[in-house]
Amino acid sequence: MNLMLAVILYFGLAIFGLGLLLLLFLLIFKKSIKAALIIALIGLLVAAAPVGYQYYLSQKAAHEAQVKLEKREKSFNKHERQFLKHIKQATASTEYVAQKYTATWETLIKDGSVTIGDSTYTDNENAIAGEGRRLVAKGKLDDADNYYAIAQTDYESMKDYKTSHNKERLVYAKNVLAKTNAFILAATRPNSTYQDYADDIYKTNKSHVRAIDQLKNARSTAIN
Repeated sequence: MNLMLAVILYFGLAIFGLGLLLLLFLLIFKKSIKAALIIALIGLLVAAAPVGYQYYLSQKAAHEAQVKLEKREKSFNKHERQFLKHIKQATASTEYVAQKYTATWETLIKDGSVTIGDSTYTDNENAIAGEGRRLVAKGKLDDADNYYAIAQTDYESMKDYKTSHNKERLVYAKNVLAKTNAFILAATRPNSTYQDYADDIYKTNKSHVRAIDQLKNARSTAIN
């Protein structure tokens, strides 16, 4: 309560007290108490005014804070939705690359050679390099990294609207980024044997899907 409201409050209480004293005096001498009651009532009203105004201000501040919080939550939800969209696109692009590398490897293992474009390869290293060049030519190899970069931007925007209500989901989103990045690296940069590649793809994909589900579940619980 500011100084002016405090002065009004104490002034009203003083008038109210004076009215009570006058009322007591008139009762003792059996005089009319009408004037004393009016004075006491005026004092009470004056004292109540700053209290009521202060209550109004507190309610107004609480309402404005709630509106601000709701706006932050709405913005967070918007960027979170975009984040999940771009993570999904990064996942689909990664799976596409993984399928192409896996198919090349499996054909090489089965037939002893694999033809990519106009070239035929009989060894793992050159066959995988050839598939990589074909993916680059089609503009597919960088798709996962590009979508992942956009998802990182979405995450930074989510951080701008962090509240006590969504901070846990922000932690989950950070974990999604880490797990998705591991999946992308494993799928788009093969540098080992077929079995090691297949194992890495399986493990990193499983981990990244679990992280996404954790975020989606938390989001569903918070919004519904």
